[in-house]
Amino acid sequence: MRIFGKSRKVMANNAKAAVISGDIIGSSLLKQASRKKLQQLLKSFFTFTKHEWSDMQAEQYRGDSIQITLTGNRLAALRIALLLHTCLLKDKFKIRLAIGVGEINFQSGQVVTSDGSAFQASGPYLDELTKSGELISIASFDDDFTSEWQVHSSSLNFILQRLTQQQAEAVYLQLQDHTQAAIAKKLKIKQPSVHQRLQAAGWPVVQKILTRFESVIPTV
Repeated sequence: MRIFGKSRKVMANNAKAAVISGDIIGSSLLKQASRKKLQQLLKSFFTFTKHEWSDMQAEQYRGDSIQITLTGNRLAALRIALLLHTCLLKDKFKIRLAIGVGEINFQSGQVVTSDGSAFQASGPYLDELTKSGELISIASFDDDFTSEWQVHSSSLNFILQRLTQQQAEAVYLQLQDHTQAAIAKKLKIKQPSVHQRLQAAGWPVVQKILTRFESVIPTV
């Protein structure tokens, strides 16, 4: 798999950032064919997101863990996390993701060995997700921000835990701002069926949470 971030420019100290840390659920149980498919999905996903958000840097380590950083486009962190979750779920894979919002004040040659408050908010919360069995968390070292986003994270967990493969397909495309007519064409179903899938998936709630995230991140 291609690893992004090897040749990136040196970042100024204390640059504001969002860090997404993730673990594939049940990866040790995957058979070789499934593992190969997972790697192909991740490679395609990182290529797509790097094209859309050029400042994104991503690395995979230990085979089943990923870490993503965003600086100029850090308000896209939640959208990218939800895109990754639904991209994998539509092919029967699951991932836990923790978003940390803060700064990067030390950048080594690799994403996974860099440091800063964004990393420190992301990593420990991913550990907590593993213990609780939840799927997503959003936090920072700003107490007011974290208090609010604990509530939103709970709402997203409730939705993601219940998402079906068919619903994930529709949400994945909706997160890319496709129209329902375009989604229907891609999925080879009727537009009312797309609407039903999105409603059942809790898309109206997800959309409001996304809008809130994208409006508050510039001030954090």
